Amino acid sequence: MAVTQARAQIITAWTFENDPVAVNNSPAPSTGSGTAGSLGMNLYPTPNVGVTTDDVLAGKASDTGANGVANTTQTWRVRAQAGSTGTANGWSSLAPIGTQGAEFAASTAGYNNINISFDWYATTQGEGNLQLAYTTDGINWINAPLTLSGSDTGLQVVSYNGADGLTVNGSYVRDNVLLNGALAGQNWFTGLTATITDPNAANDPNFAIEMVNASTGTDCVSTQGTALNNSSGNWRFDNVVIRGTVIGVPEPTALFLVSGSLAMLTALRRRQL
Repeated sequence: MAVTQARAQIITAWTFENDPVAVNNSPAPSTGSGTAGSLGMNLYPTPNVGVTTDDVLAGKASDTGANGVANTTQTWRVRAQAGSTGTANGWSSLAPIGTQGAEFAASTAGYNNINISFDWYATTQGEGNLQLAYTTDGINWINAPLTLSGSDTGLQVVSYNGADGLTVNGSYVRDNVLLNGALAGQNWFTGLTATITDPNAANDPNFAIEMVNASTGTDCVSTQGTALNNSSGNWRFDNVVIRGTVIGVPEPTALFLVSGSLAMLTALRRRQL
């Protein structure tokens, strides 16, 4: 009659605290195993085609905007810098939807009920529209709706039908909200979460997520609500966590039902005696 309660466990996580403050295009997980890397930083002229130079940097209290949230721990910045052709930044409105940002891959073998959480920061001239997507085969990507936490003031969840072809057909978050008269940008948004209910995401060695640009062309705007300038701005990430429950272990609701039924049967038996 013994029943073990299922609890969400960390499968893989990136806090970036175990990485030196330096250029790092593929930071190692702080927990578990997996890979991380940026997308599309060395493909588009900004104003020249640059070299991917993502880096781990120490946060500071002054890196905050209208929502007042700062991050003083180590974080990971996604960007490019000048190569042999000259000045470059990497972020470009020429990039098709879902081709610039960051990707984190970790096997979910042995787990189901997959949950994602992360912290996100965009600079004043950073791309203002972000979508989360996941893959179960390493090839095809599926849009995943995000849920905001209490420290995400100034961020909006948007659901769009993709009618103009310039913004993703699905869910994304938009960081270009004017808050109490202050411009958006340089805001840390913590605890963005998504629950992946797709059964193919469970027990999947090819599972990965990406946080990428939700727009392109004229829909691609900065956190100021202006056209992306294609020469500055970046994204930063922290506390990227992939969780799951061990397959075969009952959910807490199942435990409650079993224990409740057992208690009722015990009471009935005592009454009969």
